[in-house]
Amino acid sequence: MSVITEVPNEAEEVVSVVLNAVVKGKDDDGESWKEVADVVAFSATGAGFYMARECSAGRLVSLMLPLPANMRCYDHDKEFYRVWGLVQHCQKSVGDEGESYHIGVAFIGKNAPTTYHDVPAQNYRICGMNGDGLWKVEPAKSEFKARRDVRYWQSIDCYVALVDKNKQSLMGARSSTENISKSGASVFTDLDVNIGDRVKFISEQYDFSGLAVVCNRQAGSDGRMRLHLQFVKAKFPVENMPVAGAKETPQPQTT
Repeated sequence: MSVITEVPNEAEEVVSVVLNAVVKGKDDDGESWKEVADVVAFSATGAGFYMARECSAGRLVSLMLPLPANMRCYDHDKEFYRVWGLVQHCQKSVGDEGESYHIGVAFIGKNAPTTYHDVPAQNYRICGMNGDGLWKVEPAKSEFKARRDVRYWQSIDCYVALVDKNKQSLMGARSSTENISKSGASVFTDLDVNIGDRVKFISEQYDFSGLAVVCNRQAGSDGRMRLHLQFVKAKFPVENMPVAGAKETPQPQTT
């Protein structure tokens, strides 16, 4: 099967302007907390922000922020946009003002799953997309934790494209992987996307095409930008790869 992708000129807007958001959540004991966060990047499908509180990946939080109307899926005429987000990553950061945490969330919609109200400490995982183009989640079978997984440190030619809620390509670029596993990949690319965005990952060599969520975007010590992707449903066929590239490394998992 050959994979063909057309890339329109129009691209989903990703904004990197600091604004404030009220973030709410519950701890393991069910106690509610609230904190004002500095949002540093956002799009229609997710946001990245800094706050003093650590927030575990796999947990749900609610946000209230003045998101531009063109980036909202609902409540376009309201001053503040209330949206629930699934925490995709949480990294400690030390700056001039002290210690904080950089948190990335994927937007899941206006309401939390009913299971959240019964068990606030429940962990969730992305399992697809809703009709409005936001992420669909389901309860995870186990707590989000770092565990060992086979990651293949191989350079594989690939094509990564930002997609809209209808899974239509908006913009894309050819690239290569730094490493890859069944459930995700680290890709070298300057593609302007945000945490929580949807992308299509295509490898013609391994006859693979799958939807992925952007879990993180960061520059390495070599200065090259990397996207950390988690495949939503499809599993990359690592069994078809040469085993020489396999290396055991800690990798976050939500299932």
